[in-house]
Amino acid sequence: MSDGSKMVAYVAILSVSMLTSVATILAAFEATYTKNSAVQYVTYSIFFSDCFWSLFRLILYSIGLYSGRLPSTNSGDRTYTDSNRLVEGLVTVTGDLFMIMSSAWIILSAYEMRRLVTKAISRSEERERKHVVVYQRAVYVPFFMLLFAYSMCVAFGSVANVETALRISMYSVTFGGVGAMAYMLYTMYKIYRLNQKRHGFVDPAADHIAYRIKVLLVVYTTTMLPTLVITVGSELAVQCGIAEPFGSAGAAMFFATNCVYYTGGFFNAFSLGGSVLCCIRILRPVLPKEMHEQLLHSGNRPSDLENGELLEPIQPPIFEPVFVNTDIESSTYLWSRNPNAMAQAQSLHDDCMREHLAIYNGYEITTAGDAFELAFHNVTEAISWCIKVQKALMNIQWPKELEEYRCSKSVTDMFGRLIFRGLRVRMAIHLGDGQMIHSIHPTTGKMTYSGLDEIVAREVGDAGLGGQILISNGTKERFMAESDVVRATKKKEKRKMILYKDFFFRDAPSCHIADLNIIVPMSEIVPYALKTRFTPDRTSNMHFFMSNGPN
Repeated sequence: MSDGSKMVAYVAILSVSMLTSVATILAAFEATYTKNSAVQYVTYSIFFSDCFWSLFRLILYSIGLYSGRLPSTNSGDRTYTDSNRLVEGLVTVTGDLFMIMSSAWIILSAYEMRRLVTKAISRSEERERKHVVVYQRAVYVPFFMLLFAYSMCVAFGSVANVETALRISMYSVTFGGVGAMAYMLYTMYKIYRLNQKRHGFVDPAADHIAYRIKVLLVVYTTTMLPTLVITVGSELAVQCGIAEPFGSAGAAMFFATNCVYYTGGFFNAFSLGGSVLCCIRILRPVLPKEMHEQLLHSGNRPSDLENGELLEPIQPPIFEPVFVNTDIESSTYLWSRNPNAMAQAQSLHDDCMREHLAIYNGYEITTAGDAFELAFHNVTEAISWCIKVQKALMNIQWPKELEEYRCSKSVTDMFGRLIFRGLRVRMAIHLGDGQMIHSIHPTTGKMTYSGLDEIVAREVGDAGLGGQILISNGTKERFMAESDVVRATKKKEKRKMILYKDFFFRDAPSCHIADLNIIVPMSEIVPYALKTRFTPDRTSNMHFFMSNGPN
């Protein structure tokens, strides 16, 4: 293959890689999130770097097409012999530095994603912004210093010095690529060890992040490793006195591995930036405005539209959210006794919680271990979800090993009716006031709530027994007001609203929040189907009740 044909192929591949990187930057990222989220910023910066090194390589080969030969500054031995070598040298070195920068951002992206998997506590928005500034300084300051040094060397140095600088630049690209691959392998090992420590259980969101790191590793290794092997092998052979280490096939191997490497920006765009949301944004110019907005915000599947079952998007409640906090009773004890069974049981528990959430317009704020923090638009839907889930938990095929423990074994009442089976989940409902502070979490994109009532909701969530549903008296009064205006459900509607005839209220001990010096009057929601689950004698002392071990 002639040099001209090779450069045409390079230009075509680099153009596609650069355009896909630009499209990903425009479609997959929003300025607000990249400024307030470190993981978003470093991922965005990968595409930024890919775009620019593709651009500078594109310029380099365009110069080569104009002059009629492959640029010597980017050849295997990186000589400095072309007539327009000054421009070629500067373009080559600048492209190399953007490649090194891309490797640095990949390392930081892997670090941030690993942190999301392994750390339970998120940074505040202010700390996220500070980390973004730190990363900018850590990457851009060395970049501009090296760019200045290389530019001075290329512009004013001797031919021998420039060729040395070009080789050092090539070695730096190699070391950067090896370092990025090594760190991603280390990241995958740490996540694997964490998975082993958690006995196979990984939060679904964390599992998705781990998958993204795997894809990034596979794409980066597949595109980078072949050219690294050929480049390093050739350089070592030359140092050992072997003029043509790959024989007559050397030129073809260099061309093939370069083509693979130059597709890196294209495949990164699909592996990291590719998503349904990204595709919808790209299609904006050709879609009707109404359809684009509906797809962008609703997330409805085509099958939903075809079947006439258009599901309204679950939006977080803004004014007076109804908080529901759940927790598994004696979960720590069960984890210590049988972690394998508990890992399977918690996965079943989480699936059950989320399965019924959308039906009642529930919004998942966050999870911490086995605890869920949810928000509903009204008290009726919150109560309906709690009772629905309590009943559904008894129909799950729990691991048989749980039958060995008093806090998870099956229990029947005196008439032989099943009242407990599997994990016992405590639930508490509390109404937030209109003074809540709402904000979007910079990393997860979830709505978060701050305020006194959110704190109270979390505290009352720990007050009950496993299998019990508590409700603050103020929230109970809101339900009584709502019960007169609950809409009748449609025939085809999947949910079933729980009305007052399906349960009754029973007095429960007040919840004393010592840190706030607040006493919250409480009641218990007792479904008629589960009314024998608790007796007044047992619930009267529930704040001091402990089953088998601490939770």
